Amino acid sequence: MQIVINGALPEPAIARELIKHLAQTAPNLIHLLAQGKGALSVRDPAVDLCTPAQSWLLHAHGFTAHQAQHLSAGLAPLRLRQLKQIQSLAADEPVWLAELVHIAPSREGAMLLPSEQLALSESYSRSLLDAIRPYLDGTGFQFEYLSPELWRITPPADFTVQAASTELVSQSNLNNWWTQDVQTRPWRRLINEFQMLSFALPDKQERQQAGLPNVNSLWLFGGATCNQLGPEPAQLRVIDDLQDSLIRQDWGLWLQQLAELDRTVLAPLAAGPVPELVLTGLDRYAQVGPFPRRIWPLSLLKQTSNWSQWWSPLS
Repeated sequence: MQIVINGALPEPAIARELIKHLAQTAPNLIHLLAQGKGALSVRDPAVDLCTPAQSWLLHAHGFTAHQAQHLSAGLAPLRLRQLKQIQSLAADEPVWLAELVHIAPSREGAMLLPSEQLALSESYSRSLLDAIRPYLDGTGFQFEYLSPELWRITPPADFTVQAASTELVSQSNLNNWWTQDVQTRPWRRLINEFQMLSFALPDKQERQQAGLPNVNSLWLFGGATCNQLGPEPAQLRVIDDLQDSLIRQDWGLWLQQLAELDRTVLAPLAAGPVPELVLTGLDRYAQVGPFPRRIWPLSLLKQTSNWSQWWSPLS
């Protein structure tokens, strides 16, 4: 069993302050980290075009990017795998998906709300799809419903785009990630049409009354094929409790959530064999696993790791 704790790896300067509180807040986490061997991987989200948590997940699924691809291209076939629909496509067919999102103005510029924050229903998603379908003729794009949050997109043969994940885009100004070149102009034209149509749906009033944001845009991502994925990991548990407080840098809440997670999830594990842990942050992730087995008599020596060296590095 691999346990992934997203948001458990603060940036080094913050980690050096938070580490003072860990002995009281998360004793079981410290015990597990001390009994295992950690390996830190620093990522550049601007290069991967996805979060470190997504980078690790793609690595765990054996994704291999082609030379011209960013790592984020693998998120589309990965989502198909997670939806149990990967067998519906030829193994060498590029996978493009559009996520239904809300784009809102702010003082810092436009901000993107991903689909997981929109509480989308199948009926609402399908009504949006029905509204845009008549406008697809002659564009070279085809849309297919996959889930309330995702549509499969078949673009024109010569179309491509290097798109960041919505999880990454939602953490900063949308303008930092919005591609505006000649290649993507047909897609941007279609999105402008979609934005106008979304305002006219009857469901809009119902969502407003319920206090829910409307879908007013689509975020296209992907480009990789299903055969670029490797075998699916056998047992994987992903915990997102700390992710939002890490992004907002609400460290008081982060420590409260860590204490709860330590009590409910990690305490039962501390008494048994050291599990494989993955901790992720905004620009790095760490993998912690049991020490390699030593041959007797060295096996009689207790092995512990100086986990603080990678959890809160000095440089």
